[in-house]
Amino acid sequence: MAQHYCRGLRPCDIDRHDREVSRTRFADTLDGVGDGVPARRPERLHASALASVFTDRSARGIADRLGDLIHSGELAQGLHLPTVRALAAALHVGPTTIATAWAQLRQRGLIHCDRRRGSFVRGPGMLAGRRFASLPPPPPVRLDLSTAYPDPALVPDLAGPMALAVAGTPWREYPDDMVDPHLAAALHATWPFEAEDFTVTSGAHDAVHRVAGVVLRRHDRVLVEEVAAASLLDIVEDHGAQAVPVRCDDEGPLPEALAAALATRPGMLLLQTRMASPYGHALSRRRAESLTPMLAGHDIVIVEHDTAHELAPTPHVSLGEFLPEQILLVRSWNKSHGPHLRVGALAGIRRVVSRVRARQKATGGWPSALTQRALAQMLTDPQTRETIRRARAIYRHRRQQMVHALREQGLTPTGVAGLSVWVPVRDAATAIRSLAADGIGIAPGAPFTVHGDGRSHVRIATTLRHDEHARIARVLGEAHHR
Repeated sequence: MAQHYCRGLRPCDIDRHDREVSRTRFADTLDGVGDGVPARRPERLHASALASVFTDRSARGIADRLGDLIHSGELAQGLHLPTVRALAAALHVGPTTIATAWAQLRQRGLIHCDRRRGSFVRGPGMLAGRRFASLPPPPPVRLDLSTAYPDPALVPDLAGPMALAVAGTPWREYPDDMVDPHLAAALHATWPFEAEDFTVTSGAHDAVHRVAGVVLRRHDRVLVEEVAAASLLDIVEDHGAQAVPVRCDDEGPLPEALAAALATRPGMLLLQTRMASPYGHALSRRRAESLTPMLAGHDIVIVEHDTAHELAPTPHVSLGEFLPEQILLVRSWNKSHGPHLRVGALAGIRRVVSRVRARQKATGGWPSALTQRALAQMLTDPQTRETIRRARAIYRHRRQQMVHALREQGLTPTGVAGLSVWVPVRDAATAIRSLAADGIGIAPGAPFTVHGDGRSHVRIATTLRHDEHARIARVLGEAHHR
């Protein structure tokens, strides 16, 4: 008799004979499970029991349905999943379909795969950087361009502004407000629309996490760029929501793609307005004007993510200029002013910002007054502003060098600005191996796509100073045209 160990599955989801199996067996099989990898091998979830819960038998449908069961707790941590071949036979699909679904779940951090022991449920716990953590460790390289960290030589001095902040802040006393008034004044002068409410967070990703916690419910749909920052995709999945990709060009989301995505009735749109990672698009005013009527007719919270705006060579266009009652704008300064300035700004819809602030007060989760005051000093200091202006020009030049070299090799990097380039290639794994053999590390495209289907793209950081542009382009060109 087929056996199942899926807690809470409805009777309509399970074959009649499977319903007769005692659920106490489930707890017995998971005895000794810890950290997502069993201490001993439990009984395997039978393929026929699992097959009955699927209606969409595509790789994406299988991954999404299993993800729902893991997030809900119906498939518990440590559960031993069926083999690829067994589940493929039970579903009457090819083994490649199941293997692809398993790869997507592994990338989301929901399952653990061991070549000898099989696949196990890891559970839905939050894991920062999960998409990168799911990749195999890269080989040692002499030039690591896999992460777009800022060049330390282009980060302005923090010692002076911090000293001024200490001298000008009553740091022995608890602050009256979580937002430093000097920072609030500096940001208000440059905010692109009149926001209903404002708060500070511990960086941009903290802001998006907190907004998602307020706005989203499990299984809500969130519109994201077809190619988006891996950390943002992690956040969507962390909250049990379903990311719906929207195709973009250099000016932002394509109207026809957004219209189709809006038909899924999403609860949130998460949009990188410029210096978008990794595609490199920047929302144009023309595109914003064409998207506004489409978004105005939907009950959707629009979160604009503008994390490198001080370094952006393109003007900032915000949908908040047209739809202020639907917009939350998130900004941060880690890449421009220094990685230790863990300050983000969140402003827009009052009903959302006020709930974020209430949760911050309950947990003490906001940046210190000293850090805020130091950032305020830097935003208004002429010398710091000149350092940022110089960094902006240098980063733009370095990216242009890489883009030019790639185009000379017949490759077509996307976007108009950013701290990296997104490059279509024939096979990302081959391209990465070829460059690694030459001592240069780049990132695969898979972590930046909703379903991990970025095997034909790579990302190359352009923040560091080097003279390897022609070499990188030549190796990628040879791998691509091979």
